Amino acid sequence: MKVEFLNARGVDATLRRLIDEHVEFHWAVAWGSMTGAAKVLLRNVSKIRDVTFGVAFSQTDPDLVAALEGVDRARVATKFSGGTYHPKFYGFRSGRKAAAIVGSANFTAGGLDRNWEAAILVTGETSDPFFVDIFKFTKASADLGEVVTSEFAAAYRASCTRANRLPKPPRNPMEGLRQIKPGGFRSPLISMPWMDYVMEVQSSAHHDIEKSLALLRTAQKWVADVRSFSQLRPEQRKAIAGIIGRNQKNSPDLKQDWGWFGSMKGMGDFANRIDENDRNLARAIDSVPQKGQVTVEHYKKFIRHFEKAFDHSTRMGGVPTASRLLAMKRPDTFICICRPNREEAAARMEFSKTRLTLDNYWEQVVEVIRLSEWYNEDKPDGAEGEIWENRAAMLDTIFYRPS
Repeated sequence: MKVEFLNARGVDATLRRLIDEHVEFHWAVAWGSMTGAAKVLLRNVSKIRDVTFGVAFSQTDPDLVAALEGVDRARVATKFSGGTYHPKFYGFRSGRKAAAIVGSANFTAGGLDRNWEAAILVTGETSDPFFVDIFKFTKASADLGEVVTSEFAAAYRASCTRANRLPKPPRNPMEGLRQIKPGGFRSPLISMPWMDYVMEVQSSAHHDIEKSLALLRTAQKWVADVRSFSQLRPEQRKAIAGIIGRNQKNSPDLKQDWGWFGSMKGMGDFANRIDENDRNLARAIDSVPQKGQVTVEHYKKFIRHFEKAFDHSTRMGGVPTASRLLAMKRPDTFICICRPNREEAAARMEFSKTRLTLDNYWEQVVEVIRLSEWYNEDKPDGAEGEIWENRAAMLDTIFYRPS
């Protein structure tokens, strides 16, 4: 065998040459992007035997993943559950001849150009023990992956959008995205620019925007003024829950239309829990932070306490009542999904209106919102800033259709 040292640019030049020279590719690489070398690879996909790219933390370019869609022997490593899929190995085979680049360089612009990388080029024969072990490794790496489908490519692109705004993206790029229908990633709602979102909100035929924002502002102030939902006055709890009656509006801040964002009148068991100041319901609302990032763990804790509040009820609280409370607590994250807006929300967000549950609300509603272009806009100045602060709940102004 022959061994030669390579720096980043040496890896790039050698990769391009070996791609052209050899008839089989056997790779295991942590991350890749659409470099010049990638374009050479994509012109030679028929030579791919076992090529597996990692997608941990959504670090591989979604354009490269999409370009590998339907390439039978190309994989993305989604089945590695411990640590991080992190190899940087490029193997080549032609009959008895073999070559491999092993080192620190990923298949990215940094790894093949800008970074300070170190690698070795090894050439020899396929029967050499080194190459026997190497090709076993690439086969085992392929077993950790899956073929890129159009559904995966769409979901992965969405995960990259999400990763760009998170301080620490999830290692598993599909976390929370598997349940979203493929059409959801291509929904016009996701690609809607901020200005179009604002225009739809402000042209609502059924909401008075100023009064809607004032209602959300009032609920936010009440919640911020106490340590727990249980410390609110009974009328305040009923207003936030959307069950307050006309005769209970005994102060100026209560004299608003609390039916906006989901009237829960008629939800008898839910109304009883609110009236009783149920401690589990209070714990549920208290589980969601007033400020900062809301995580799926916060949501799951909310659901555990929320459902416990109905342990001895004939009717469980469901998506309408739970999402009403969530939207009042964090209107920047949640929208109340209930009868008047459910059909339009389902059509625009690509979920089944009859199969939305508390178990899938996060994935099918919250994650779709969080992937949207308008949602990820920086907070604007002026009056639009208040819409932005309540932008998830304010989707009701777009989706609401009176019965």
